Amino acid sequence: MSDFAQTGLITTLQRLNDHHVGTLEAALAVSAAEHPLALVLPCHARELDSPALTHIVRELSGAAWIAEIIVSMNGLDPASHARAEALFAQLPQKTRVLWNDRAPAADGPPAGKGTNVAAAFALLANEGRAALIATQDCDVATFRRGDLARLCYPVARLRFRYAKAYYPRVTDRLYGRVTRLFLAPLLHACVRVAGHHPLLDFLLSFRYPLSGEVAMTREVAAALPVAGGYALEIGQLCDVFRHVDPRDVCQVGGSPDYDHRHQPADTALASMAGEIANELFRQLRAEGIARSTDFRAAVAAAYQRESALALRRSAALAEMNALPFDEAAERAAVEAFAARI
Repeated sequence: MSDFAQTGLITTLQRLNDHHVGTLEAALAVSAAEHPLALVLPCHARELDSPALTHIVRELSGAAWIAEIIVSMNGLDPASHARAEALFAQLPQKTRVLWNDRAPAADGPPAGKGTNVAAAFALLANEGRAALIATQDCDVATFRRGDLARLCYPVARLRFRYAKAYYPRVTDRLYGRVTRLFLAPLLHACVRVAGHHPLLDFLLSFRYPLSGEVAMTREVAAALPVAGGYALEIGQLCDVFRHVDPRDVCQVGGSPDYDHRHQPADTALASMAGEIANELFRQLRAEGIARSTDFRAAVAAAYQRESALALRRSAALAEMNALPFDEAAERAAVEAFAARI
């Protein structure tokens, strides 16, 4: 039986088949005449030579329903900037490359994904031409134009104001460790300590809250402050909670073989977890909870129990589907994550 369950505070639009993507793209092309869509590609210079980005450019070349593409970049020098301009000049859409290393705000975060997204959103909001704005990570090796069309369709045609993609994060094994072993049990730990809170229930409604692929109206994009670093996605969801009625928010199922660059849990992913935890606690303080060190200590203790349950569930899921599962490595990841709380 196809998964059509609706749980949590937001609408879930599952991927039930692949026969309709052409119809979705045709409908988007019609609506684009009245409601132009801009795509933001936050990108680092090191991705310019990656097969993933080359593939993304090739796929996007057929997306006639995208009016404009903003490639918002950092890590550039004059030579790599020229290469970026040449690469994206291949696209038939109006395309601009923003070089965000050159004029960072003195009191702002260092150049990175958050800065790249913020610069693009500010530009599009000020110009006012794009009615809809979407973002797409540039390290997705299995990107399909149809997935982006599915993500944008609810905002363009179904009157949702914000849509977030989700995907299984399973290929030859279970991935998504920061979501699976850190963020989900951390949110449950917060509920265990603070009780149900509207923000926590909202965040728990998302199947993959750290997804980098979103679509929204220009008005929503203009209203959202943008967190820096790895806190971008969780910070954005917390601000969506404050600016958008949950009935106008949806999550959209993507390809089952979605795959992007994987990173080691004991270094990059542990740092990611630390930034996410800090941002989450900052957002909870803004909601009137998590105002003491005792709260954070209590959540850290509750995380031990919730992460053990998450580890058990992951092991059972892997075994039921004959997937390899390195329990020692997974447990080490949990310990690395716990140290960042």
